[in-house]
Amino acid sequence: MINFLALGLVTYLGGAVLQRTILFKLAYFFLLFHFIIKYYHYNISKNLKISHQLKNDHLFFNEQIETIIEVENNSFLPILWLKLEEFLPGELSTLEEQHLSYFKAGEKKEWRFQLRAKKRGLYKIGPLRWEMGDFLGYELTKGELEELEVYIYPKIMDLEELGLASRIPFGNSKWPQPIYKDPYRNAGIREYQPSDRLNKIHWKATAKTGELKSRKNESTVSIDTALVLNMSQNDYGLKFLERKTELAVTAAASMAYYLNRAGHSYKFLSNAVIEGRDKQEFNAYQAQIAENEAAEGKQDSTAKAEANSKLELDKSDQEQQDQQNSAAEISADFESYLKLPSGSGDAHLQELLELLARAEISKADNFLNLLTEELDLGWGGTLIIFTEKDDQELMQVVQNLLRRGYNIKIMIMGDELVHREYQHKPYTAPLSIHHLRRERDLNESKRI
Repeated sequence: MINFLALGLVTYLGGAVLQRTILFKLAYFFLLFHFIIKYYHYNISKNLKISHQLKNDHLFFNEQIETIIEVENNSFLPILWLKLEEFLPGELSTLEEQHLSYFKAGEKKEWRFQLRAKKRGLYKIGPLRWEMGDFLGYELTKGELEELEVYIYPKIMDLEELGLASRIPFGNSKWPQPIYKDPYRNAGIREYQPSDRLNKIHWKATAKTGELKSRKNESTVSIDTALVLNMSQNDYGLKFLERKTELAVTAAASMAYYLNRAGHSYKFLSNAVIEGRDKQEFNAYQAQIAENEAAEGKQDSTAKAEANSKLELDKSDQEQQDQQNSAAEISADFESYLKLPSGSGDAHLQELLELLARAEISKADNFLNLLTEELDLGWGGTLIIFTEKDDQELMQVVQNLLRRGYNIKIMIMGDELVHREYQHKPYTAPLSIHHLRRERDLNESKRI
């Protein structure tokens, strides 16, 4: 392409040397033409507004992703041609979105295109690249808008679809053998008994009936719940690996959704890995969780140490140093496990779904270490394990956890159960195994 600026300068020098008027006129024409085109591009780019947005950046499986591109020409000059090119994730589409258009002065246009959320994950829509030019193609003005992030959550299924009961006694449940009364849960009114304390008397009912009445409270116990997801490739094997792990992620997400709907709190642990361009930022978040856990452990140790003798304090200081070293090792290796502290509510569920959306299969064989070293659950808590098989190694670890007072539910994704004697146990049993492999998943897998 001809450079009118260079051509104008060369022509001007030629006119100065040869003293030709025509050369000066040509030089002025070339320079004027160059600066007019420069001003055209400057004015257009200064008054051109391009926006790129998602209608919703958090979607559930099989929902539609709608992307909106808006272009507005606020200049008094027309845009002869403007090309837009949108890069789309290959997992959701095999095409690239492209548009070529002409804009009048002050004109505004909008494009909308839709994708189907057919696979969980964190996806990048974009970058959106654009370029425009003049009628001679003398110069191109280019620009780029940053990528947009969209989370596609795992599929959420009803518990019945997974082969589970529609109501599962997790969370805050009525205790079958009442020992402690919950003063905040009123179950009704009963006759006064001489052993009742004054704070149990229902004064309004007493005044209304003229006889002493007492409050009747429910017997409840708060049960901590932990969801533990196994994503180790060694445990699942290569046969139908993706379908089994996807079913495990779906089951974990569905169980979390059920617990959230019931108002229960829960925590999450997994040996899955997180991939992506912002992996470092996510790892920093996981490291912060490990540091918080280490700080809580240090505070507990300090409170106990203050009640001991000086000799015991020295010993406790050494133990604290060991705990700090252990916590430092965990922080240094925090990429090995995913952790989400205990919580409840929609915000907590969203954080878990975002985590599950990005969970990938791990090549590390560390699931049993996760159960033995990283599990922090109160006595009487419920442990829900999502894994491929109930092999002997897992059952040995489970038996040790049962002795620690946990209630354990194992959700199996594999082809068959090994310990069938635990399959039809009620949910109130200390240990029960549930087979979540569905027949239609097997049929779909055979067609691959």
